[in-house]
Amino acid sequence: MSQANVSDEQRKRIEANRARTLERLQRKKNPQASPLGKTQASASTSATAPASTNSSSPKRPLCQILDGPSTTFKTRFLEFDPDGSVKKARTLEQVEKVEQNRLRAIEIQKRKREEKSKAGTNPTSTTTTTGNESNVTSASTNVDLDKIRLNKNQVDYTFDSAKSSATGSKYQAPPINRKDYIEFDFATMQDTRGGFIEDETRKRQDEETLAEWKEKQRELERVKNAPPPADLDHLPRCFECGSMDIDLNLFTNFRKVRACRPCVKKLPEKYSLLVKTECKEDYLLTEPELQDVALLPRIEKPNPHGYSKMQLFLRFQIEEYAWKKWGSPQGLDEEWERRESNRIKRREKKYQDALKEMRKKTRAEEYTRKLRDGKDLSDRHVHDWSAPVSIGERLLKKRCIDCGIEIEEVMI
Repeated sequence: MSQANVSDEQRKRIEANRARTLERLQRKKNPQASPLGKTQASASTSATAPASTNSSSPKRPLCQILDGPSTTFKTRFLEFDPDGSVKKARTLEQVEKVEQNRLRAIEIQKRKREEKSKAGTNPTSTTTTTGNESNVTSASTNVDLDKIRLNKNQVDYTFDSAKSSATGSKYQAPPINRKDYIEFDFATMQDTRGGFIEDETRKRQDEETLAEWKEKQRELERVKNAPPPADLDHLPRCFECGSMDIDLNLFTNFRKVRACRPCVKKLPEKYSLLVKTECKEDYLLTEPELQDVALLPRIEKPNPHGYSKMQLFLRFQIEEYAWKKWGSPQGLDEEWERRESNRIKRREKKYQDALKEMRKKTRAEEYTRKLRDGKDLSDRHVHDWSAPVSIGERLLKKRCIDCGIEIEEVMI
């Protein structure tokens, strides 16, 4: 910009700024200068600048805004130089003082945390701390600066966890609760028996302990792997033929029943196996009696007709218990006949009740029809059959015109 293009107003503003700058430089060189000259210089410079240019003047820096004795600006966040400018850096003494205050705060916080932990572990004992908190030793300067808590409102696992302080880690993940991820833990579930009260102290008859089961298995192994005895007179023999080749299945599972395989095939009416349904229907035994292993031994095999296992009983053992229960085979036959006659009576009674109900409905319909047609209730209905219709080779079908009943007739 040339001097020819500068206006008088701009020239005055430039001169005022130049004079203000020179005055600030003189103040920095000579800080003992009297404030009177400062006021006079500022008054002379302000008098030269026109008042009309304040509204249209461009933005000024903070040092120019705060310049002058009449401007006072106080805050605890900013520090000012004697000339009114903002201090941009701290002195070495201030930095050391801030560091000492910070380390002192960390030491006090650590001491309070230790007192709190001691009070939590031993609530009856009270701990007191003595000493001057302002004394900061040289060892406190070795505190890790990364372990300073910045936000006191949130939980800091570095400071609040004793485990993290022991391991020296900066962060410890929060604990994971199994309930948040596992809804049904089958390892901890208990059988409540469907809400029924069961006496577990009472031992069932068909239950056996582990020691009894092991003893039974050892006995079976001894029977299977037993060497031939030296005395043949004491060897177990078949009840029927006296053979030494007995069936091991009958001997081990049905109370040491001694029978050889040929005799089992020859006498099926004695050594055949019966299912539970046959025992209930033919020998009239109940479910609790068949479930009692101490009373009636059994074996279980896969069922070819379903998922439940098939229970097999020995015939002569079932017959012995049935004769004992009903007195004799004749007593069993009489009980069976009595139950069969009662069953027939119940079925006949059910049929008669259904027939009586049907007659009531038919009679009610007949009365309704007579009233609708205007006939007397004492009049007897006589069917008025329509012409027969052939529905087969020798079958004819007829229908009553009045009541609508249909009958079929066979032509012989």
